[in-house]
Amino acid sequence: MTNWALRFLTCFAATPYLLFIPIPEMIIEPIPRTTSPNELDPEVEGLPDYAVSNASHSRPPQYSLHTRPSHALVYTFTDWASDSMLLMPPRPSPSPSSSRLTIPQPVYHISVSLNLNPFLPISYTTTIRHGGDAQGPFVGSFEMSLSQMRAIVTIGDITTRLSRILSSVNGSLRHWTWNCGNVHLRWDCRNVLDDGSPMCICYAHDSVSTQLASFVPPPINASPPLPAATLTVFPEGHDCFDHILISALIVERKRTLDY
Repeated sequence: MTNWALRFLTCFAATPYLLFIPIPEMIIEPIPRTTSPNELDPEVEGLPDYAVSNASHSRPPQYSLHTRPSHALVYTFTDWASDSMLLMPPRPSPSPSSSRLTIPQPVYHISVSLNLNPFLPISYTTTIRHGGDAQGPFVGSFEMSLSQMRAIVTIGDITTRLSRILSSVNGSLRHWTWNCGNVHLRWDCRNVLDDGSPMCICYAHDSVSTQLASFVPPPINASPPLPAATLTVFPEGHDCFDHILISALIVERKRTLDY
C-alpha cells in the first residue's frame, strides 16, 4: 500500500463523522450569439430582405420613355464586344423622296462586369442603360453569383432580392412570373424552334393570350457563328419595355442553369 493510501485511511479513521457533500455539477450555458442585421442565412448570403433606395439612380422604369408604335417591332442584340452589347431597333424603310440613309440609334446599352469583392461570392453584374453608351440614363441592373444563390436586382432607384420579383412557375427554369411595382409579366420559354433556339413569350401576367413580347436567344449548343438574339416587342409591350428587357435577360441567365 502506498504512503498516500495510508495517510487517507488514517485521516478517515480519525474523523468517523466526515461527510462527503456532493458538489452540484456546473452546467455552463453557451453565450447566445448576437446576429447582426446584415447576417442572414448562408443560403441567401447576406442579401437584403427589404427594398433599399438608391438616390443616385433615376426614376423607376415603369414610367415608359418609349412611344407606343402601331405594330410590333423586332429589336436585335449586337455581337458581344469585350464587355457590352447594344439593342438596336429595326432599320427604317428608305424614303422614296430622300436618298439619305437613316442609321438607327441604339435603344439600350447592356454591359457586364465581374465583382471580385473578397467578402462576397464571385458574381457578375449586368447593367442596362438607355442609349448607346455607358453614360446613358440608368435603367436597372442585376447581380448573380456563380452559384445563382446570391441574386440582387435594381430597378430604377430600388434594390432588393431577385426572389422578391422573379418567381418560378412550379419550379420550372423555363416558366417565370415577374412582379415589380405595377408591372406584372409572365415569361414562358418552354417552346423550342427548329434550330434549337428557345422561344420565350412574354404575356401580361393576368392574361393567357395578351402577348407583350417574344425573346429568341441563340441556341447554346450551336456552332459559331451564332445567330443574333432578337426581342420582338408588341405595341402594348412598349409601355413596360424596360421591365421586359431586364426580365428577359434575367430569365435567360436562369434558363442556362441547365448548362
